Formats: sequence, structure tokens, C-alpha cells
Amino acid sequence: MVVDTSVQPKAVAHPTDARSMHRAITKLVRLAKHNRVPLRQSYLRPAKRAAIMVGRCTHAHQSKRARRQLKFLRTRLGRIIRDIRRKIGGDAALEARFGPLLGLAQQVRSQDQHQLGPKVYALHAPEVECNGKSKAARLTSSAARSVSPPS
Repeated sequence: MVVDTSVQPKAVAHPTDARSMHRAITKLVRLAKHNRVPLRQSYLRPAKRAAIMVGRCTHAHQSKRARRQLKFLRTRLGRIIRDIRRKIGGDAALEARFGPLLGLAQQVRSQDQHQLGPKVYALHAPEVECNGKSKAARLTSSAARSVSPPS
């Protein structure tokens, strides 16, 4: 039995919550413009500034300011999600186009940095999981290796 265990790495950046929310905002606004869904406001410029400020404030150990900017991003993402849901309500074709991205955006909006369980690490590849070297991961991977393959 020949088994190829090589893994192709995914193009996934470090999954900060600010980056994920900013990506969700930009993808939703782009999809809305492409499908001619008029938004009340796109929030692209203030969201970009807030995402940049989260990184700056976190680097400078200004956690309260970073949290405030993260809350700003979360609020704007929620507004865009609700606005799109209001505008496409009843149109089955638009609901089918927006459905997967709206679901991912809602999941990104509601997830927490330290939550246990499944998280969305990349909007373009939602199946990607964390490859952290935790104790549980080491135990499960060593248990998987100790199982001998059937002959």
C-alpha cells in the first residue's frame, strides 16, 4: 500500500479577528455592488482605518483602544449584514448568491478570539482549521499514528 501524505499549504494569513471582519465587509460590499444591491452605506473607508488601528493599538499594548476599534468593526459588519438581508429578502436568486457569504460573515462577527470549537480562519477557505500544537492536538495526532494500517 502506497500512501502519499504530502499536504499542500493553503494561502491563509494569520487569522486576526480584525482582519477577518474587514475581509467580510469588503467581500460583502463587493458582492452587493456586483449584484446591484444598493447599500445604505458601505463603510469601506472607516472599516479599513479601524482594521489598521486595531493592529497599531495592539502593537502598542493599548488594548482598550484596540477593543474599541474591534467593536467598531463588529458593529459595521452587523449593519452591512442586516442591510443586505433586508434588501434581498424574498428574492430567491439573490438569497442563493449571498447565502454562503452571509453565513460566514455572521459566524466571523459572532466568534471570539479565545473561543473553543470551530472558527472561521479564512473566508475564501472556510474548511481550514487551526494547526496549533496544543496538548489535545498532540494526543490525537500521536494516537492516530499509533494505529497500524490494515494489511
